Amino acid sequence: MTDVVSIRAAGVERIEALAATYARAFLDDPIVRWPLPDESDVQERIRQVFASIYLGIADDGMIWEAGDAAGFAVWIPVGAAEEMFESDAAVQASLAPLTADDGERYRVLWDWIEERVPDDVWYLDAIGVEPSRQGQGVGGALLRHGLEAARAAGVDAFLETGVASNVPLYERFGFHVVQDGRPTPDGPRIWFMRTGG
Repeated sequence: MTDVVSIRAAGVERIEALAATYARAFLDDPIVRWPLPDESDVQERIRQVFASIYLGIADDGMIWEAGDAAGFAVWIPVGAAEEMFESDAAVQASLAPLTADDGERYRVLWDWIEERVPDDVWYLDAIGVEPSRQGQGVGGALLRHGLEAARAAGVDAFLETGVASNVPLYERFGFHVVQDGRPTPDGPRIWFMRTGG
């Protein structure tokens, strides 16, 4: 059964709660895990990555929270992706100690992804749902929220995923694969998806 899900903009004061949700939701995500070492504290490292990356844009109206940290989406409006990537670049030095190789894989991965994100779309940078709330309509509500904003702006939406089973899920919301590949031969396979033409 699908619950009614309230969605609101999340500011700096919600970053810690959403970082904890992110860490649980992305524990097995290939894009998130590839730069990190396989150590017992990987969930804490993932939490710190979220908190570091998104703190700089937390009051810009790009982070949306469903319920009480049941889920979140980071929707980057047209023209703001560069600001988001610059925010990410600014915290790379603090992220380097969290990675397996002083941040090299992280830099390679996100430089490769950044090159493929168009500047004429609403970009879904991240979406995650608390594992205990998955299958209850939280992710769908967050997707519809961003897609409605993209439609209102008259533009397509865009995302990437490293989870093959996510591809048909996003297709149900009108996305289609426009490219796939790997940042390096041993890197995760990533699908880039877009709505519209």
